[in-house]
Amino acid sequence: MPRSILSAAPRALVASSPSTLRARLAPLAIAAVVVAGAAPGRAQVDCAQCTALCAKGASVSAYPDDLRPEAPSSTVRHVNPEARAQFIEATKRDPSFGGSDLNGAVSGYKKAVLLDANNAQYRNYLAASLLAIGDPTEAAYNLQAAVRLVPSEPKYLVNLGYAFHRAGDETRALVHYMRGLVLDPRDVRARLFAAYALEALGLKDDAILELRRVVSQDPKHEAAKRALARLVPPP
Repeated sequence: MPRSILSAAPRALVASSPSTLRARLAPLAIAAVVVAGAAPGRAQVDCAQCTALCAKGASVSAYPDDLRPEAPSSTVRHVNPEARAQFIEATKRDPSFGGSDLNGAVSGYKKAVLLDANNAQYRNYLAASLLAIGDPTEAAYNLQAAVRLVPSEPKYLVNLGYAFHRAGDETRALVHYMRGLVLDPRDVRARLFAAYALEALGLKDDAILELRRVVSQDPKHEAAKRALARLVPPP
């Protein structure tokens, strides 16, 4: 069975910096596509697929995100009571949880982070709301902090990759999806997003292989099946 760049990549490549990854991809005649910016809109719902992939009017599936699938009341760990109060208030304002004040949610999450800067989950929630208001740079900053705080959590790496995607840097996005897959090779979301990044970087065949792995792991994965149908049209 053919092997994609992800399955063949040694850990040294996965650990490479974005500049090193570019250098190692260069001999393969791959030109990194600079994305002209993802559409604004709720980060927790979807993000328009890369502009480069839509250039010819193709029907490109959404680039979904699930930065915060967990229920905040039951899974977030709180240490600082004041920070907890700010966090809970922020979730009440957050449209993702039935609120109607996104800017207020961002402000509340920021206050929680200021009160407990070592809470990676607070930074993850803040990053999601920052993406929602169109600030991938600050979102990436907070997710980088989350990764430093909990380097064993693949979700933060995948979320960081997604933030770089929103900032238009598919190379960095791919690096972090790959790192997430090193921690958890069965992370379907990481593999799906890696396939999107591979396609954006011109690695269509590798993207197809990764999408097939997603479907093999989860035969009901509609996003992967739609992407495959687009990339591999019926004869």
